[in-house]
Amino acid sequence: MLKSNCLSSRSALRLATAIGFVVAPGTAFAQAAPAEEAAAPSSGLQDIVVTARRSSESAQNVPIAITTVTAENLQRLSVRDVVDIQKVTPGLFISSQNTGGRAKLTIRGQTEADSRLSTDGSVGVYIDGVPLTRSYGLRSNMIDLAQVEVLKGPQGTLFGKNTTGGALNITTQHPTYQLGGYVDLLYGSYDNKQIVAALNLPIVDDKLAVRVVGQRIHRDGYGENGVGVDVGVDRAWFGRALVRADPTDDLHILLSADYYKQNNTSTNVLLTYNGMLVRGNSATGSLGSIAAQLGLDPTSAADRMTAYNQWLTYFSRSGNQYSDSGDFYGNSGTGPLVDDVKHYGFSATIEYEVGDVTLKSISALRRLRVANGQDLDSTPFAIQESLVTTRQKNFSQEFQASAIDGTGLDWQFGLFYNKETGNEGSFSNALSYVNTGRASVVDADLTNKSKAAYAQAVYNFGGGVRFTGGLRYTKDDRAVTSHNRREVSYANAPVPPVSRNTCFVTVGGGPIDPAVCTYSASTSSKKVTWLASADWRPIPQLMVYGSYSRGYRAGGFSIQAASSVPATAAALAANFTPFLPEVVDNFELGFKSDLLDRRLRINGAVFRQDYQNIQAQIRDAVNGQVVSLIRNAAKAKPYGGEIEVIAQVTPEWQINGSAAYLRAKYDKYFALDANGNLQDLSNLSFPAPKWTWNAGTSYTLPVANGSIEFNANLSYRSRVNFRPQLGQNDASVSQPGYTLLDARIAYDIDSIGLNIAVFGKNLTKERYLNAATNLESLGWNVGFPGDPRTFGVQLRKTF
Repeated sequence: MLKSNCLSSRSALRLATAIGFVVAPGTAFAQAAPAEEAAAPSSGLQDIVVTARRSSESAQNVPIAITTVTAENLQRLSVRDVVDIQKVTPGLFISSQNTGGRAKLTIRGQTEADSRLSTDGSVGVYIDGVPLTRSYGLRSNMIDLAQVEVLKGPQGTLFGKNTTGGALNITTQHPTYQLGGYVDLLYGSYDNKQIVAALNLPIVDDKLAVRVVGQRIHRDGYGENGVGVDVGVDRAWFGRALVRADPTDDLHILLSADYYKQNNTSTNVLLTYNGMLVRGNSATGSLGSIAAQLGLDPTSAADRMTAYNQWLTYFSRSGNQYSDSGDFYGNSGTGPLVDDVKHYGFSATIEYEVGDVTLKSISALRRLRVANGQDLDSTPFAIQESLVTTRQKNFSQEFQASAIDGTGLDWQFGLFYNKETGNEGSFSNALSYVNTGRASVVDADLTNKSKAAYAQAVYNFGGGVRFTGGLRYTKDDRAVTSHNRREVSYANAPVPPVSRNTCFVTVGGGPIDPAVCTYSASTSSKKVTWLASADWRPIPQLMVYGSYSRGYRAGGFSIQAASSVPATAAALAANFTPFLPEVVDNFELGFKSDLLDRRLRINGAVFRQDYQNIQAQIRDAVNGQVVSLIRNAAKAKPYGGEIEVIAQVTPEWQINGSAAYLRAKYDKYFALDANGNLQDLSNLSFPAPKWTWNAGTSYTLPVANGSIEFNANLSYRSRVNFRPQLGQNDASVSQPGYTLLDARIAYDIDSIGLNIAVFGKNLTKERYLNAATNLESLGWNVGFPGDPRTFGVQLRKTF
């Protein structure tokens, strides 16, 4: 096997022989377990090998709720965007403003509170066992993958902190000792041109091999802004190189390097709510700012009404998800459209076998640079424009020791260390034409350190009964040095900050010592997380299991809330009071079954969680400046369930379906807003749909030179409020339930290794929002549209 997994080729063969399964083409394990030894009936469903427990085993043998999308299914669905994974995964919801190619992952209602370095997500992302701390570029580089595993529920023992909701475990195609590769060309709607090329090159037989893959994307935007610039342009480059070395039977090395770059324009910002006359109608509010830009008197009510009527013409041009009027994919803005990312990394996985024990080291270093500029009012007026920058460096090191053969006692032990450093910067000049003091700069240097030790064991009692127990101890240290300030000189020009030398306070109106612009704070947390589960096979075709697990997410800071440079040290310290770590206890019952001679697979799970100190985001305003505050909700008890069904009706015809239900509301949630007012947010729903489901089918028609394959998938997500909060217009930050239909027809010509496909996505032309933001304190709210209907043709030549 490719030695990036915990089992050696020798151990893999033992386990394959013991339980008799095959795996998805392209996975490392498939290289170690010959199909003739482990073949399932050709007319039945095949097992898939996963690394959900950091070791290779059949997905049907893992007592965890897990959905696996194989390389074959990724191609069937024409998946090159992680957002598409939710279309076949019950309980997974992905919202995205498509800023920096990021995706906001939500599993069982648990999601990130913010994307800044001062906070963490609740769904971990791992690529070949390496944690991807910040998932920029993830939407554009889902290529040359062996499979994607979606693990549901807390994974805090083996995968660590920040997996309270679950984990996305991605395995790339690794080098093999056979010469081969492919070229994949795609052309589609909006002049979407993509090329992917991969080459697998054996250097020394059974000792050294290399695999390289590259991708180029060049797609126009789905609409234009007010000056004719394409909105949401996709211009991206991605490359990955892997080196596999097996110098001896006991020593295995995998080296990896990847690079991602994009030079895009920002996605469309859609006006979804008009509250100007209620929240923006003042001399220093949004209408006052528009009046000033029109050369009118912002203090005059009549002139502000003139400004309102002018603004209303642009609001009316903005389309919405409820009608066909307006421009849903473009806007009238004239502000910055910048979305640039550089994200690259290196990793080394070294595995050494000592008898039945496997020792493993995983080292990784990543660097990230992001710059994103948006016109958040979508009009020609300069009301709310922003520029956000992120610089990050992340180093991680993990050591593992394991002895796993699927009989008796299997065990794993590990040590983990992670250090993340970087800077978060943002510039916003909201309402700057009527209040120069509102040109604010967030400029924070951050250091996050995490250390952990863990152990997990599986004991096989015989008779189909197993017990799994695991513990993990984690300690997190977080530090921030803030240089947040007011930059009066930037009040009417949306340019990035160039220095930290200008420090003003809005109270008193004069300059003060620049040292006041620097403030440092730190916080630490530690937690023990665990897993205890038991599973039983009363018959070979059925496994039932029960588990109790705990997950944990570290605390942090709301760095952007302290941009007003408070006049007193006490006020500054209050702004940097950290939010607390959160903890979730998950109780789960589930089953996995292969029935009717492996022609029918039904897996299901129900869960209930005890969720404490929930990190949630509140949108508020400080001196007219919109800020995001992270507060701890007291508790919630989400519950729900998922079910997945796959049926191999005939050797040529397969159908599948899945569904998930989630009931997630805050039981008790009292929080202070930016002005110190107490808010009762109890009974608000989590920002996740209550229902998700999908139904799909695949039919392969044999023909003389190969086969023709028909694929279709229908997916549904019920209503979701992206920004649950009191005192707002909920409809403008919510997305009603919607259904997406995708389809693909492919002709596979085996004799020449050519696959020709046509596909369509969102065939019913659904208008829906991927995300929304509350800017109601300024007079409006905004949404970020999902992709329109698109078509494409794809040619893939394999050699």
